[in-house]
Amino acid sequence: MAYKEKDIRPYVKLIVEEEGKITTTELNERLREILPLTDSDKEILEGRNDDRFSQIVRNLVRYQGDENNLLDRHGYIVDKNTRPATFYAKNYSGEVTVKVPEKEIEKRKKKRRKYVARKVDFEARYEENRVLGDAGERYIYDYEINRLKELGVTFDVFDEVIHTSKVFGDGAGYDILSKEDEEGKNLYIEVKTTKGGLNTPFFISINELRFMEDYKEEARIYRVYNFDYDTNMGEVEIIDYETLNNDYIIDPVSYKVTPK
Repeated sequence: MAYKEKDIRPYVKLIVEEEGKITTTELNERLREILPLTDSDKEILEGRNDDRFSQIVRNLVRYQGDENNLLDRHGYIVDKNTRPATFYAKNYSGEVTVKVPEKEIEKRKKKRRKYVARKVDFEARYEENRVLGDAGERYIYDYEINRLKELGVTFDVFDEVIHTSKVFGDGAGYDILSKEDEEGKNLYIEVKTTKGGLNTPFFISINELRFMEDYKEEARIYRVYNFDYDTNMGEVEIIDYETLNNDYIIDPVSYKVTPK
């Protein structure tokens, strides 16, 4: 079944956040690297030199822009003054939403090259851990939606909170993309869930640890503990990079993380 515009929006949002800035042509290429396209997606359209999927990507910029020919939709900005149109991550400043500055774009692009999201063979994992991890991620996704709503943010939380590992694959270094508050600072959330208490050890991959090091200002571990399958409830401890280094012991071989 061919992709529709609504199907690719979460992927577009994540790519734009990672890159900071990307043209429609580059976005098309990145999406093709990530998504398994069907024969219907690759069907050449009559009277055109490209396929159906390329048309879907171009449709993202077909909407009417503002007086400056800027389009603000689904958590990113499209500058329609350029050819091809260029997608930008947002920089929140009070009630005004503008494109992220070039210095921030350069920083994001350098970091992004280290992490490539990919699907993994979940059958190679213990089933219980997989199910527990998935449940914890869904819990934190809802937790973030509700947290931002309670803060009274003016942006659309469903545009800004993305279950990255679900739509984008593992290997990105984090599970959920969110925002810290109304100012729009990114939060990269890695979820670690156990049925046991807060002192129960958990595991962190080398990729996740390196991501924490590179994104120390924005990355967080949301430690879900005492998780109950029946009620789908747990308690949450938020761990930043400094806390991880100061208050936890990370085994250099197994990467088991234990509170000091």
